[in-house]
Amino acid sequence: MNNSRGRNEDLQRIKPILSDLFDQGDPSQAYDDNLESDDDICPLYCSISRIKQRYQDPELIGRGGMKEVYRVYDARAVRHVAMAKPLPKFSSDQYDAFLREAHLTARLNHPNIIDLFDMDIDQQGRPFFTMELRHGQSLLDVIRSLRDDPAKNEIPLHQRLELFLRVCDAVAYAHSRRVLHLDIKPENIFVGDYGEVKVCDWGMGVVMAREQGESESAVLLDPDLYGSLLQSVSGTPIYMAPEQKDTRQHKTPQMDIYALGCLLQELLTLKAPSQSKSANSGIDPPLAATIAKAMAMHPSDRYQEVALLRQDISRFLLGYSTSVERASLRREAALFYRRHRDACSIALGSLAILTMCVTFFIWQLSESRERALTAKAVAVDARAHAQEAQSRAIDAKQVAEDAQQKTAAALERAEEAQRQAEASLAKYLAEKRESDRRRYSQIVAAARHSEFVIDAAMQRDDEMRSALQFALVQLDSILDFDPPPNSFAWNQKFWNLFLIQDFEAALDLSAAGKEITPELVMLAERYLPHRNADGFVDTAHFISLMQDLVTIDRWRAPLAEKMMLYDGIHDRTHEDKLAITRAWVQLNNPNWQGEELSYDPDSATVRLRGIGVKHLNRTFAAASKRHPNRFCLLHVLKPKVLDLRETSIRDLSELRSLQLLELDIRQTPVKDLSPLLNNRTLRRLYLDPDAIPESQIASLPESIEVIRGDRDTHLGPASD
Repeated sequence: MNNSRGRNEDLQRIKPILSDLFDQGDPSQAYDDNLESDDDICPLYCSISRIKQRYQDPELIGRGGMKEVYRVYDARAVRHVAMAKPLPKFSSDQYDAFLREAHLTARLNHPNIIDLFDMDIDQQGRPFFTMELRHGQSLLDVIRSLRDDPAKNEIPLHQRLELFLRVCDAVAYAHSRRVLHLDIKPENIFVGDYGEVKVCDWGMGVVMAREQGESESAVLLDPDLYGSLLQSVSGTPIYMAPEQKDTRQHKTPQMDIYALGCLLQELLTLKAPSQSKSANSGIDPPLAATIAKAMAMHPSDRYQEVALLRQDISRFLLGYSTSVERASLRREAALFYRRHRDACSIALGSLAILTMCVTFFIWQLSESRERALTAKAVAVDARAHAQEAQSRAIDAKQVAEDAQQKTAAALERAEEAQRQAEASLAKYLAEKRESDRRRYSQIVAAARHSEFVIDAAMQRDDEMRSALQFALVQLDSILDFDPPPNSFAWNQKFWNLFLIQDFEAALDLSAAGKEITPELVMLAERYLPHRNADGFVDTAHFISLMQDLVTIDRWRAPLAEKMMLYDGIHDRTHEDKLAITRAWVQLNNPNWQGEELSYDPDSATVRLRGIGVKHLNRTFAAASKRHPNRFCLLHVLKPKVLDLRETSIRDLSELRSLQLLELDIRQTPVKDLSPLLNNRTLRRLYLDPDAIPESQIASLPESIEVIRGDRDTHLGPASD
């Protein structure tokens, strides 16, 4: 009874649903052939026709040198897509350059190339195009995760090569459509959560000419027509073929093949691509040879087609020798065994069993023959023994005489052995002294190389942290030899740890009995309590630390300078960076009066005022090969616009480390403009009338606009 009642209740609940399905299948049945409106007949068509704005809810997800990308909702297709628009700073005469990427991508229809959906103009007159919204991460993020934590994010070799093969498929297809990418790098390759691969960002690509003499790209796709918009976007130097860096060079598929070689090297080594011989160390020789051919300096020495590069990688994965390796017979045999391991194992096992059986049979025959010969030999030996017994008596006397002679000879050999042992000991002691001398030279060389790596790292903020860590790792490899506590290398490691403000690790060296410079130990103990959670000293104490370094020993000024440059990668506020820079300028210009220094982060404008400001380079400790003056005192602020009016600055070479767009040297004693002759960034220069000879102004690059006048002209970033 209860079961029957339950079934009836279930039928009553689903009856409206069944009726609704029936009504949808036969509208006339639902409305008795009297349909009320179009919405009842074709609701999807009506809903689409009512959409006034197709792309809704924009959300900025990325910005580059040419365009900005939004995540938008496509109301008509009922999905989220990626929408690209040119940056607001570009004018309408530059829009065609933006649209050439969309036209290039539209030419390509391949599973490993990002899909283009739509291209149109918005209500403000700005062009846009939409493409599939990627879910996952770039290949660069994959490589970084492997580099940071290989054990946690391990991707086997064959999976990395499979990813590379899909990139080759996309590029080979594009070449078949006469399209060159010209900017292949990990950032432009997308890897999905399920292993899908997409090659993106075709904005640098060109369309190859069909016939010799025909210009590359149709007019619509010719990058040389678009001026400053495409000048703001350029290839990545470490992935560019040598000939690609010459913008006048004819574009060829070998440029993409060179970039594919760089990509394969980075995917396997997890390091930035390099032409050095040691760059492919640790890679299987066939893969190393493949990379070397793809990255050959001369285009004719590279693979002539992407398909040939892909074929060699496929052959490696399938266990065959590649076209670039000179495989010996032994190598081919090993590869054959690897491909047919089971069959070879069975054949070798059968051969081993057969060999054992034949060997046993031969051994049995040999044993029978040996027993017969032994019986005959016993009889012969019995007769020989009788004859030998007689001769032994005669020989016994001779043996005694020989033993006496051998004893005397043994004494002589013992004396000679003693002399040789003494000579060997002396040679060992000499070799040990030479070995200790060489080890000391290696330690000193490693410490000097550490200084070189650090000096080079200060030139590039993005590589500074990793270069300093590399210097510490190299020092540790030498310090594993455990040099004496007073060795220069211990001081060098303490110096490096002090530079990156790791005072705790630095003091551990002193606590371990290493002989470290006392004043540096004192400063490390003083400022250790003032480090924040990020491992950096707070701003006020950091300024005090720089002052203490220079006050205690003026030759510590290079260390203070490097500490300030390294501290620049810390995310301090603009006010804190300005305070640190002001203190550094004051230390190097003790007669500075007024101390006016301002910084506008929006326009990257720095204004410096005050009597007594004579130098913008370090003045403590004269420049030398070990501690050259490479950096401007304002380097941490990275100004684009610099106003030096009413200062005593004379030497413009002190601004060499800055990448300025505008420079104002009115009301200064500057008389020499020669340091600006090779400047590639400066676009505007303000001078006092008749302050500089016309001959010097005429020799400046044409890219520098010279403005003369004593009026208070507003400084702002120069346009490209």
